[in-house]
Amino acid sequence: MGSKVYFAVFGSGLGHITRVIDISERLGDGYESLFSSSGQGLQHLRSKGGGLAAVASPSLDVVWRGGGFSSWHVLPLLPFTFNAFLRQVAFERQSIGRFGPKVVVSDSRLSPVVAAKERSVPVVTILNQFQISFPPRFRSRSGRFLERIGGDVLGLLWSLSDRILMTDLPPPYTIAEVNLLESDISGVVEFVGFTSPRPDVGAEALEKTRRLLELDRRPTVFCQISGPDETKGVFTATALRAAEGLARDYNVVISLGYSSGSPSPRRLESGAWVFGWCPVKDELFRLADVVVARAGHSTIGQCINNGKPAVLVPIHNHPEQIGNADKFCRLGLGKEIRSEKLTSENLAEAIRGCLGDQAYRRKAEEVRAVSERYDGVQRTAEIIRSYC
Repeated sequence: MGSKVYFAVFGSGLGHITRVIDISERLGDGYESLFSSSGQGLQHLRSKGGGLAAVASPSLDVVWRGGGFSSWHVLPLLPFTFNAFLRQVAFERQSIGRFGPKVVVSDSRLSPVVAAKERSVPVVTILNQFQISFPPRFRSRSGRFLERIGGDVLGLLWSLSDRILMTDLPPPYTIAEVNLLESDISGVVEFVGFTSPRPDVGAEALEKTRRLLELDRRPTVFCQISGPDETKGVFTATALRAAEGLARDYNVVISLGYSSGSPSPRRLESGAWVFGWCPVKDELFRLADVVVARAGHSTIGQCINNGKPAVLVPIHNHPEQIGNADKFCRLGLGKEIRSEKLTSENLAEAIRGCLGDQAYRRKAEEVRAVSERYDGVQRTAEIIRSYC
């Protein structure tokens, strides 16, 4: 076999594992990859087939309660979390030793960075955020002080990496800006651009999707519900209720984002379409006039790469997504609705607002032009190859 690359990937949601698979494929022939992940990331690897080799790392994930991130449940578990982190380091050290890679690639996981340095193996770290923000409920003066200390410590640990790649646009277009504030990252990280999918969707595939969903000349609304399954219930129910009225004026397509869901669309009485798992997601990003989605970094990148305005609904109490959505709106790219304020009425109103104001579309095209200067997947692959 050729040069070996060990990918250690954060397992919550599908954004991290999807982009890492794309990067591994972009390496080309002559490279052997082994993936380490847990949770949804590991499930997705195993469902892909095609010879993807994967090992199950010990889980170290956030806690989800009531449809969102549960900070109150995380804090009492911190001592146990530290023990879990040490188990992860031990596992990764052993796995790296057995596999013998030329380079370790960590996507948003600290344990493989530590393990790789212990094994004297170069490590390239891929990040959406350089530091971690506290949820809004902890944004007191003391909370901000602790947040800054935690961010500085985390920054020092990330800096053990040989290279740190931010999968974002450089300022002033940085989506994850809130997680870089007050951090001196000049000379530490490289902005490589979004690693969101940029598939070559041809005219034939677009026309096939139009026929499948009977899309007419009305504007098209694509609602993509993603993230951990525990967070989807309220968003799904609200989107389905909003679709009842919206489908009178628009083509409405909803993807529930369950990897085990049906890939065949089901038509509702309202005329809207629903996928359990959408196999034509990339086509719908191209065909849509507005996207409704969570505020994950990969999803926002795909909106920008397609020049689409969006209505973003961050996962409840999720600081990264809240920060992403806030910056997206400040750039003039769309609207945000906090999960705790989400109703079918204000969701429909926000969608109509995005479709009715062409300023959102013009701004989306402007930022897309900036994003087109970067190919995050290709640049990351080039950097990995330089260590092999």
